[in-house]
Amino acid sequence: MNTRFLESFILVVQLGSFRAAAEKLHITQATISNRIASLEEEIGARVFSRDAGDLRLTPVGMKLIPLGERVLEMQKYIMQLGQSDQNVLGSVRIGAIDTVVHTWLVGFIEHLQSSYPGIEVQLSSESTDRLNKSLRDGDVDIALQTDQLAGDGVISTTCLPMGVGWVGPGGKGHPKLDVRELLAQPVVTMSRGSQPYLVLKDVYRRAGVPMGKVHCVNSIAALARLVRSGLGNALIPLPPVREEIVRGDLRIIETDMALPPQGLIVSYLESRESDAIRLVAELACQEADRFMRSMPAPFSPQ
Repeated sequence: MNTRFLESFILVVQLGSFRAAAEKLHITQATISNRIASLEEEIGARVFSRDAGDLRLTPVGMKLIPLGERVLEMQKYIMQLGQSDQNVLGSVRIGAIDTVVHTWLVGFIEHLQSSYPGIEVQLSSESTDRLNKSLRDGDVDIALQTDQLAGDGVISTTCLPMGVGWVGPGGKGHPKLDVRELLAQPVVTMSRGSQPYLVLKDVYRRAGVPMGKVHCVNSIAALARLVRSGLGNALIPLPPVREEIVRGDLRIIETDMALPPQGLIVSYLESRESDAIRLVAELACQEADRFMRSMPAPFSPQ
């Protein structure tokens, strides 16, 4: 079957007339009529009824619409198989939580620029709650955050999680503490509503201890500085502070209560999907997984 016949049929349906379809394709109305006639001959049935100048779809025509759209979409996909992804052009706005900024974001951007030089990116760093809203409102194209977004029309990919733990100021300390001893001291964690904050609330609940003095900050760098200053111990994802731990500025505090890892979700809206957005989202998850596979325990829960 000649796909030009299907293309003409779909355009007539979308635009409502042979004349409008002809203008769209820059061909004559007679050519459109001939294409529709050839299509009807090939399938052995009428797709339009033409009563008193009124153009209506027949039952066969109604059934043909979704089938024709799928064929044309498949043709488009096949034609793109020979094209290099490196030739993809576009601008993609990426929103990332601070945990990502302090771990694999720089490596990801470098990889993106070398793999897809035609794609420009704009970066912003926000909390998961704000990123989810920004994604829904169309202010970012891709969100790198911790929550699985509910609802139709959201394309999400789950990446490898990060290990979560307790850290305190560097120097000598107890190799292992009862979690109640930790909770009796001031605690530092990420902003309210973040995954570390919600985990901390659950730790208080599981320990049977009322929630005490908790400092909430939205910056990993600020959090690390507060802990180094002795303002409290922190419950946080561990990879962002690995360098401080290796240097001895911070130390991991082991406890008798296991903590769930922090997940990472790469999300974008189906309605805004483009080749550039899809490729960037795929590369982001690949870079996140590569980074986490390079992490030893306890930084990686794997």
